[in-house]
Amino acid sequence: MRFRTVGLCALGLFVAAPVHATKLAGEFMAPGGGARALGMGGAFAAVAADASTVFWNPAGIAEMQKRQILAMHAEQFGDLLNYNFGAYVQPTTLIDAAHKPAFGFALIHMGDPDQIVTKQYTMVEENGQKYLIDDNGNRVPYDAIPRESNNSFAGFGSFALETGYGFVGGTLKLIYQDFIAGESSMGIGIDLGYLRRDFLTKNLSLGAKLQDATGTYISWSTGTNEFIIPSVKVGSAYRIDSEALNGSVLIAADADVFFDDRQAASQFWSETVSTDVHLGLELSFQQKVMIRGGLDAENPTAGAGLYFGMFGLDYAYLHHDAFDSTHRVSLLATF
Repeated sequence: MRFRTVGLCALGLFVAAPVHATKLAGEFMAPGGGARALGMGGAFAAVAADASTVFWNPAGIAEMQKRQILAMHAEQFGDLLNYNFGAYVQPTTLIDAAHKPAFGFALIHMGDPDQIVTKQYTMVEENGQKYLIDDNGNRVPYDAIPRESNNSFAGFGSFALETGYGFVGGTLKLIYQDFIAGESSMGIGIDLGYLRRDFLTKNLSLGAKLQDATGTYISWSTGTNEFIIPSVKVGSAYRIDSEALNGSVLIAADADVFFDDRQAASQFWSETVSTDVHLGLELSFQQKVMIRGGLDAENPTAGAGLYFGMFGLDYAYLHHDAFDSTHRVSLLATF
């Protein structure tokens, strides 16, 4: 129980505070989605090359010429938390096709199953062993203790198009959280994205996402609120074509900049401003086999991908010193 609680706190799943800029509010969304991006340490704002870009940088969906669907499942920190991500991108001709308009949708779900609810019982200790008793003094069997789940959801709806200055996009996101003891919350926010290919040189890309652009309120059933102030994700990616690999080498770097006084919760901080850095590397062989590695802040990542026809299979590994490792698997279909 204690370890599970620590895990939740580490991801910002806590009871809401009064209205102000809340540290780590909505942090359950932070891992993002897509095993390709996560195998590269989350350095994907300028890569933005599959359906997961609905989350990483909505501007990138305008570059996709075909429909694409992606589904990912992860066991966060061993089996501590369940994490699911799904995304779909649909190019459209309803608006001037010359601007490559596209819609995208994504869903994030984080669940903490089988939380033991003990508030109606009393913890006692006897001969060095702890157990629960009910109001009548009867010991309660472990299997009889009621359990509930914490569940957090975020839905994303994006639109993007190409302009003379690069790709631009925006996302409307809806947040819903349902915790034990009947507490729940709802919120709404906006993300804005920008992507520029061939910047200064042919193979250099730049990307940026203004997250929670207008600030995001999360209103709780308890009457309290959380407030997510805007943050910025900026990134670059450089591709080196390789005849020896009959493929390419992709190098990417992102920086997440926060203004909510996270201090030691981030890699680098000064007063109220803090930054996490993400680094990623991908080796592509014949555009069919990919090997990846990276750093997600201070945590090493690794991954691989296999692409055949319209389908793709990606795997990502995250090492964490304080928790068990995280494994992510995603499936991709382009049609």
